[in-house]
Amino acid sequence: MADCNVVVIEIGSSKLSCVVAQRGVNGIFNIKAKAQVEYAGFFEGEFIETSLLEDACRALFADIQSVYKKKIDHIYVGVPAEFSKVTLAKEQINFAFKRAVRKGDIEELSRLASSKIDADGMEVLSVNPISFMLDDDRKTNSPEKIKANKISAELSVVFAQSSFIQTFNKIWTRLGIEQVEYLSEPLCEALFILEKEERERTCIVIDVGARSTSVAFVKGDGLTNLTSFSMGGSYVTSDLSEAFSIPYADARSLKKQIVLSLKGSDNDFYELISLGGRVTKVPLNLANEVVCYRLELIAKTVNECIRLFAKEYVPYYPIYLCGAGVSKIKGGKDFFAKCLNRNILYGLPPIPALDKPENSALLGLVNAALEEN
Repeated sequence: MADCNVVVIEIGSSKLSCVVAQRGVNGIFNIKAKAQVEYAGFFEGEFIETSLLEDACRALFADIQSVYKKKIDHIYVGVPAEFSKVTLAKEQINFAFKRAVRKGDIEELSRLASSKIDADGMEVLSVNPISFMLDDDRKTNSPEKIKANKISAELSVVFAQSSFIQTFNKIWTRLGIEQVEYLSEPLCEALFILEKEERERTCIVIDVGARSTSVAFVKGDGLTNLTSFSMGGSYVTSDLSEAFSIPYADARSLKKQIVLSLKGSDNDFYELISLGGRVTKVPLNLANEVVCYRLELIAKTVNECIRLFAKEYVPYYPIYLCGAGVSKIKGGKDFFAKCLNRNILYGLPPIPALDKPENSALLGLVNAALEEN
């Protein structure tokens, strides 16, 4: 039996992550190895220190190969939203006579869409159906085996920046990787956390990472719109560091203590204990205000993204929150929902023990890789 492990890499805005996994019983994942390396990251669709990117990838592979001893020659790499673009297309096929729709017809619709679209500096990652239409404008999400004279489809075409793929292809070649497949991270995440029934209407998936936030509109098996901006959870940490003149590492520790639902008195503090045992007191209400200020900025920008892309009355769109940027702050989700004036659900991967919003993107990529494998 062939090795059914997949090696998946997530290009985060502050970390590179790698997982080696296989499909287990009852749909769970067997994680064979995992590794994570911090690096300079990216900002507004550009890597901050391109010259050090290969070093970070080498360190990541060294860590993973210290556990997973088999040769790695085939990998799956997620393309973040900041390096992606979504376009909608419509295609139609007329049959010579009324017959059942075949799988090949659906594949031909996707091929027609990808062949006609020319996006300068971009490469097609995937073509996915949003909805199909048969005779008499009959809409369906599952047209296969239904008899019709014609079939048309609204399709979502996801692109990746050619420069992103070229940059990493050079790195993978130097690392001895023979085969690389690129996957849309926001698409894989959305299809993994949302049931097919939920995707019959438009849903919004917000992923707040360390330095980047994406807003994806999801319907059917595709994305109808996708946007992103360079702001996330690490900005909260930086704000705390600057506001209280403490080292970034201490600001990280402080952020873990923050509880946004607390309303303290002037005598209430968060306490930071340094390595030398020195205790620093940070006013509770002031620290909470600093965090709330940044979360309000992120939420305001998300709201602008939603208003910009939504064609219908958006309050009816369910919203799902992924990523660690907001979800790991105690009370963060509830405050974020208040800022958006919307109900928010966590976007959770349906994997026991790993069902946390910060795992959604990476496990979505793993699921897609296993399906393709």
